[in-house]
Amino acid sequence: MSDTSSSTPTASVLVVGGGVVGLSAALFLARHQIPTVLVERHPGTSIHPRAWGWYPRTLELFRSAGLEQEVLHAAAGFADHRLNAKVESLTGRELRSTVLPAAEDLGDLTPSRQISLGQDRLEPLVRAAAERSGARLLFHTEAVDLVQDDDGVTVTVRDRDTGERRTLRARYVIAADGARSPLREKLGVSAHGRGVFRHQVSILFRAPLTEALAGRRFSICQIENPQVSAILGHDDSLTEGTLIVTYKPEAGEAASDFTAERCVQLVRAAVGTPELPVIIRDVLPWDMAALVAERYRAGRVFFAGDSAHVVPPIGGYGANTGVQDAHNLAWKLAAVLHEQAGPGLLDSYERERLPIARGTVEQAQLRLAMRAGFATPEQREQTLDTLEVSLGYRYPGVDGPLFADPASRTGEVGTRAPHVWLDEARTRSVLDLFGPGWTVLAGTCGGGWTDAAQAAAAELSVPVTAHLLPDAPWQRRYGASPQGAVLVRPDGFVAYRWDQDVAEPAKELTAALRTALHR
Repeated sequence: MSDTSSSTPTASVLVVGGGVVGLSAALFLARHQIPTVLVERHPGTSIHPRAWGWYPRTLELFRSAGLEQEVLHAAAGFADHRLNAKVESLTGRELRSTVLPAAEDLGDLTPSRQISLGQDRLEPLVRAAAERSGARLLFHTEAVDLVQDDDGVTVTVRDRDTGERRTLRARYVIAADGARSPLREKLGVSAHGRGVFRHQVSILFRAPLTEALAGRRFSICQIENPQVSAILGHDDSLTEGTLIVTYKPEAGEAASDFTAERCVQLVRAAVGTPELPVIIRDVLPWDMAALVAERYRAGRVFFAGDSAHVVPPIGGYGANTGVQDAHNLAWKLAAVLHEQAGPGLLDSYERERLPIARGTVEQAQLRLAMRAGFATPEQREQTLDTLEVSLGYRYPGVDGPLFADPASRTGEVGTRAPHVWLDEARTRSVLDLFGPGWTVLAGTCGGGWTDAAQAAAAELSVPVTAHLLPDAPWQRRYGASPQGAVLVRPDGFVAYRWDQDVAEPAKELTAALRTALHR
């Protein structure tokens, strides 16, 4: 194999890691017209389902990137996967079962909804959208070294097919390189928390499951019999599944114990069919852990997704939180690279996202205690609804709870701007007005804000638009007077609000933008 070195001018941002978070970062950056290159050590997107559940906020972000309808179409076959059960095996005795409610109509809170879709199905959609938007994606390419200077970052990468090495140059790097994050380790940024507390393998297999399922469609199926204790999931074709098994190193067990032959026997025991034809596609060892990086930034390198926080899978928060990281960071990098904002804006990424990660990891651990049956009364009281965590979060800087019922959020500074339908057919949301620039929302008596937006945009060379909302939804969802207004960031979060009429809206708006953009 060759080991040559060459230097190639690359892009404004280099994303290291091509999982759902890295791919989302590349998509969001490309939508902001930022030249972006992504490198991923594997030959393609994940073949493992990994994350299954996607909350409405994540769908809102894909909606903003023009991807929501494709994702919903891909998820349609999983809509009836709502049985949560514990069984001896798929063909054996049912020990307990619950039918989860159908996806709730959240039309008063969000234009989007919660879905189930394996990450192996989602990632190719995000990849294609990122490439359509102009991002350059290099798979089977591994980052092996990184050097920063005052002007940018030089990353040495290796083609895993040929062994060729070359350097890529970028102004900034997003490290979305997973829970073990070689880049975070190289940069000396540690992670803190409970740490690893369970070792597991995910066995990806093919087998005919129709007969054993007998018309049932599982969201979660817990298997418990003398041969195997595991979680089993299946796809909508009923020919592919994942068996998640725990192993204990302290008992002398290791991931290497899960040979293809043993995995076939475990799958057969879980299904309850001794002669079931099984093909093992892959075995993926992974650790259940609770960790948060001490910092989200090291110079020109930013951490996102699992490299920034490892969230226990209970509640399904991890990947969703990572996509939110990518969205928060993308618009800030774009604003700085387009010379619309000062570099201080980038420091707000850690300031905003780090507390969310800590709170989310805490909530996942509380849910884990609840599921295991050892939660204290205090822990049960502290456990929040998933919508509070995934949709009702608030960025710090203004007093108020970190998480709250999203229905109680009325456009306070640091919160997601509330959804309002703009048409009777309920197809267009106020959220569709946001990004890539700044947005002013005002009541029907706030016509002066339209001129103010034009004046501020001209003075600061920043895209700003203004929209007037009908009084009823404006007052109900935003809690503001007809003369009031809110300034919404490109990511849909409220940066500033005026609850009453102001004498000089152009001056007020320009000053607010200067502050928000660190200019």
